[in-house]
Amino acid sequence: MVEDKVHYQLSPHHDGERVDRVIAFFSGHSRSKVSELISRRLILRNGIPIKKGSEIAHTNDMISMPKFSDEVVEKVVSDPTIDFGVVFEDDSVIVINKPSGLIVHPGSGIANGTLVNGLAAQFPDLRNIGDPIRLGLVHRLDKGTSGLLIVARTSEALGNLKLQMQKRQIHRQYFAIVAGHVESDKGVVDAPLGRDPKNPLKRAVIQNGKYARTFYEIDQKLESPFKISVLSCRLETGRTHQIRVHLAAIGHSVLGDELYGGRTAFNIENRLALHAQMLTFAHPKTNNQMNFKSPIPDELITMKDTFA
Repeated sequence: MVEDKVHYQLSPHHDGERVDRVIAFFSGHSRSKVSELISRRLILRNGIPIKKGSEIAHTNDMISMPKFSDEVVEKVVSDPTIDFGVVFEDDSVIVINKPSGLIVHPGSGIANGTLVNGLAAQFPDLRNIGDPIRLGLVHRLDKGTSGLLIVARTSEALGNLKLQMQKRQIHRQYFAIVAGHVESDKGVVDAPLGRDPKNPLKRAVIQNGKYARTFYEIDQKLESPFKISVLSCRLETGRTHQIRVHLAAIGHSVLGDELYGGRTAFNIENRLALHAQMLTFAHPKTNNQMNFKSPIPDELITMKDTFA
């Protein structure tokens, strides 16, 4: 059910693009869903209904559209066509290798085509675990981020892993390519994060935000065709968009990140230059340490190799 409207103001990074593409990016809706809403005159630009998705977006345009609650999805539909990798599975836990471009779970008007729809098809027992639209998910990854993700297979395992997450006992390391040369070879961004008061779909460093800490270390600095840094990032906390916001805050946006400024440096179609590469946690049943590593996706290696 539609609750109210969500509003967001377009930044210079979206100036000159098709308005339907920009709206799809911000909202998480598919282009076809955006087209449907436009045809029904439900999306406004500066108070006026948008007539065509091909209209050009401009800096400071104010977009208004219906906001959908997660409750719009009452039951997850199984979809065996969803493609994802299973790195490990037993009777307590599943470790997924999520491809970039795949939304993790339904919500905000999106009912199908997510990782959770695929999990429901491949692991139907998950329907009895945790939130009915998250099916045992312990944590999430952004749509554009690829890599390792934990799913609990029992209620006991979910409780145990959530507690490990709260105690910061689950260790996650990310591969990232960012714009510019980061000055220090290693460092930490210690800055509280919260919802951006100017854009409800973004997070920002704000004074009264939640504690957030990201450690980084430079693996490479490359010069041409422009300066980039290849980083290893480790999360102490796991706030929404944490790595993306923290790196943008120190002037080094993740490449391909339109939301936080990375597109001005490089455009990677449909993905961020961010990959959840390493994952360590205690098995919820045996307490044995579990270590996983995901290879860097080919498209990120190819992109990095274009630099010298």
